Amino acid sequence: MFDMRRIGVQIVNWRKEKKLTQMNLADQLGVSYQAVSNWERGETMPDIAKLPELATILEVSIDELLNHEKGSALIQQIIAGEEKNYKASAEEFSNVAPLLDSQKADGVFKSLSDTFTMKDLATFAPFISQDLLDDCAKKKFDEEGIKPLAGIAPFVSRELLDEFAEKSVSHQGIKSIAPIAPFISRDKLGLFAEREYDAQGLKQISVIAPFLKQEVLTSLAKQGFEKEGIRSIVPLCPFINKEVLNELALKAISEKGLKEIIPVMPFIDQGVLNGYVKESGGV
Repeated sequence: MFDMRRIGVQIVNWRKEKKLTQMNLADQLGVSYQAVSNWERGETMPDIAKLPELATILEVSIDELLNHEKGSALIQQIIAGEEKNYKASAEEFSNVAPLLDSQKADGVFKSLSDTFTMKDLATFAPFISQDLLDDCAKKKFDEEGIKPLAGIAPFVSRELLDEFAEKSVSHQGIKSIAPIAPFISRDKLGLFAEREYDAQGLKQISVIAPFLKQEVLTSLAKQGFEKEGIRSIVPLCPFINKEVLNELALKAISEKGLKEIIPVMPFIDQGVLNGYVKESGGV
């Protein structure tokens, strides 16, 4: 992003040299004096469409107005309507993107070379259109799988992420979706967890457990308990509702004794355990 504070200071100085008030400058530009004040305080940038007029009033070039920063040449190409012929760098686009509408941003983005990184794309994501971002995500997923998408996952459409997750789980298992689990629909995650339990038990489900609905966790924990005992649910204990866990612990004690719950003791309410010991008259 352009150094808005520095640009603002320059606008102040040039305005004063012209013996203009903020109101005078605002009237000539057809904007509010608050807008000019925001520019000068470095809180916002002038709209691209206003830059030529502002530069003319202050008798400076657009390049000078933008402090010769990376992206000033691109801004001038956009103003001239020639951005499609300009090969912008990732750094230039990063500076300019916050000033563009999504249609303009898409046009400039498409002119970038294919050498931009996923870190660059994560920076660009809030400014380009959903369709273009989703297309980039599809390409990256086809080339490298789901892991590189973690940085842009908050901006990719939920439907597309769910589609990627389905393919990734099918080919690489449930662990593969851990990097983007917070952004996959919870219903989809629940489906993956239930499939994983049927195929492999509870061991691998902990990687997505923080993002599962509580009712799914409860169902899986109870199934695991009935099938393999309370020790099998240890990977899920940090995420299971405490009341459910207490209930299962008491049941395990009644069936197999206090030693049975040693692996899950850190997750059980001490009061529940003390109450059991008191009722049973000690161990």
